[in-house]
Order: sequence, then structure tokens, then C-alpha cells
Amino acid sequence: MVARVIDEQFTALKDAHPEVLARHWTEAGEAKPGIVQWSRAGEAAQASNAFPEALESYWQALALLSTTPESPERDSCELELRLSAVWMLQMVRGYAAPETNDATQCAAALAEKSGKLHQLVTLMVSGSYTALVSGDLTAAASLADQALEIALREGGSTSLWLSHIAQLHSRYWRGDLAGAEQHFTAGLAFFDEPGTSQLPYPGQLVGIFAYSSWNAWVLGRSDVARERIARMVATLNGDNPYYIAYSEMSEAMLRINLREFERAETLATQALGLSEQHQFPYWTAVSRCVLGRARAQLGRWTEGMALIRKGIAGLVDLGSLLAICNFTLCLAAAQECSGAIADALETVEQALQANPHELVYRPEILRLRGELRLKHGQIELAESDFREAIDLARSMGAKAWELRATTSLADMLADHGRRDEARSMLADIYGWFTEGFDTADLKDVKLLLDELGK
Repeated sequence: MVARVIDEQFTALKDAHPEVLARHWTEAGEAKPGIVQWSRAGEAAQASNAFPEALESYWQALALLSTTPESPERDSCELELRLSAVWMLQMVRGYAAPETNDATQCAAALAEKSGKLHQLVTLMVSGSYTALVSGDLTAAASLADQALEIALREGGSTSLWLSHIAQLHSRYWRGDLAGAEQHFTAGLAFFDEPGTSQLPYPGQLVGIFAYSSWNAWVLGRSDVARERIARMVATLNGDNPYYIAYSEMSEAMLRINLREFERAETLATQALGLSEQHQFPYWTAVSRCVLGRARAQLGRWTEGMALIRKGIAGLVDLGSLLAICNFTLCLAAAQECSGAIADALETVEQALQANPHELVYRPEILRLRGELRLKHGQIELAESDFREAIDLARSMGAKAWELRATTSLADMLADHGRRDEARSMLADIYGWFTEGFDTADLKDVKLLLDELGK
């Protein structure tokens, strides 16, 4: 009877507090049961959204594992633990943190040594994201290409899914919108296949629809963008705060592009609250930038500019330089709203220099510089900026940016007696669109066309 009670208590302790048993086995010098319990403690902490504690448990398991004899079984166990540690590092330290990069490279070397192609693809994709978030788009593209090559050789649906998502991400930021769309379609083919719901990093389910939504909007397909962001929200399963913050920020960024600033403010406020509460440094910084842009557009200029500056500083501290061009553009737009035109011009020049390889927002940066120069009376320079923005947007197939730049140019031409030229170019780009006529951009174009037709 006593033995049964003790056994029941032991079982309850093992299930409820695996970290207690893990410490017991560690102090007793029993590596194997200690590794098992530290692994269980990490999984339990992760399931409870206690991500720093989960990371610490995985490190403890790895430390114990290093005391055991080398063997293929040890390599396999180490690889699984390192994959878990990499995912936790991405959340609690950030994608571009040196710790994250080192852990990813170590795990990738182990996967290559073990011949585990699926895990190697996963880690190359992770490495691609680390490079991407750090602002090294060339390295991100190279790793994404390697991941796809290995995935095609391995042939697993999850590997192919992950590698196509990595292609989508890196191509989007480089302005290869057609390529991004192609890889989204290719990756989507694996969405309903068995195993994709058990991805190593389930947040990828959010990522593929978030990026494809932004991509669709830039391509001029706002209705498709909305459909994809709705599907992104539908992929959320459970109450994981990291995925929720990721999803809310992704939708907020789309709403900024759609000029739906009140909705963007609500989403960014929620994402910031979650990110601060759970100490997600990357999403905290991004949330501040997006929230600042929304609030500046809604008339709260001082608060908006302070948020954007704090967000940019946070990203720089993390080594996360991805989207710095866009967020610097956000600051310039906020300064324009406040009437600080000279400051905005200085800031927009910084946006153009921040990362020349990051092309996706460059047409909009050029357009804003044109608007700012126009306010300084620099007519020829403004026209040059508008035309350069149009040419770049056309080369990328970025119809949303082409529409905005053409609207700015047409408005300027109309004000300077060139109404026929203005109306012709505006009618051409407006005629391309087949959806999104309820968006602010297309409504503005329709009003301007009506005015020019009088």
C-alpha cells in the first residue's frame, strides 16, 4: 500500500514538475534520466508559454548530453534538442541575435554530419531567416536556394513547404514579387498534406499567408491580400502569444498599406501589449514602429514619432536591420504629417541609404521624397523622383506603388497646367485595376480623374 502511494506521488511529480526530477537526476550524476526529464521540462514550459524557462531546460539537457559517450543516438538526440533551442532563441533573443545564429550553425553542422536532410533543410531555412532579419538579403537568398536544393533531393512535403516559404520571404524583400508569388503557390500545394500542421516552427503557417498577403497588395491585388490575411488568422490554433503577436503585426502592416490606420492602430496596440508581456524583443520593436506610423497618421504626431524612433533603436540593438528602410520611411511620413518637412527630407534620404538591396518599399520612399521636394518648391527634382518611382515600380510589377507615384505625378502636372498629360497617365494605371475600388488609394484616383475630366 505504501509503495503504491509512493509510486503514485512519484508519477504525479513527474507529470506536474519534470524540472524537479531533472534536477534530482542531474545532482545524482544520472545523465540519461536527467536528459529525459529536462527535455520534458522544456516541452512543458513551452506549452505553458514560458519560453525563457523552456530555453533553459533545453540548455540543461544539452549540457548533460555532452557528458555521455558519442554515438549516432546521441547525435540524433542532440539535434532534436538544438532544434528546440533555436526556436526558443528566435522568440526570446530575436532572429538576428548572435546566440541564435551560433545555435543555428551548430545545429546545421550536426544535421549535415548525421545526414538528416529534413533537419538540415529546417536549419538552413532558419539560417536564411537569421540572415534576412539581420538585413543581409544576399546571404538569405543563398541559404534559401540551398534549402530548396536539398529539399528537392530529400523530397519530403514539409521540407519543400519550408524551403518555398524561405524563398517567398527573401524574394519579397528584394522586390522579386513575381518570384515570391510563384513560391507561395508552390508552397501552398503542400498546405493540406499530412505533416504540415506539425511543422518544426508552426509560426510558418502565419508567415506564408502574411507575406503572400503583403505581396498581393504590392502587386495591386488588395482583395486577394485581404483574403490571405483572413486565412492567416484562421491558421491560428491555440493561445500561443508569439503566433498571435506575429499575426496581429502582420495584419497591422497590411492595414497601414491599405491606409486603414484606425484598424492598424488597434492591431499594433494588441501586438505590442503581448510582445512586452511575454518579452518578445523583435515583435516589441516592430510593433512600436507600426503603431507609431498609425498614430502619426491619425494626428498624434509627437507620440507616433517617439514610438517609431524607439522601435528602430530596438531593432538596431537586436541587430535586426530588415525593414529598416520601411520603418525609416514611416518616420519620414510622420515628420511630414507634423509639418517638419526639412527633417522629413533628411530622414527619407536615410531610408534610401539604409539597405540598397531592400527594394520592395523603395518606390514609395522615392515618391515621398518627391512629395517633400515639391513642398520645398523643387518642381523638377520632384518630377524626377515620381518618374523614377514609377519606373522602378513597373520593373517590379508593383502596381500599388506605381498607382501612388502616378497619382503624385499627375496631381503635380495638373497643378502646373499639364492636365491632359496628367489625366492620360492616371487613366492608364487606374484602368489596370480590377479590384480594390473601395481602398483609399483608388478612391483618391477616381476623384482626381473626375476633377481632371471637368
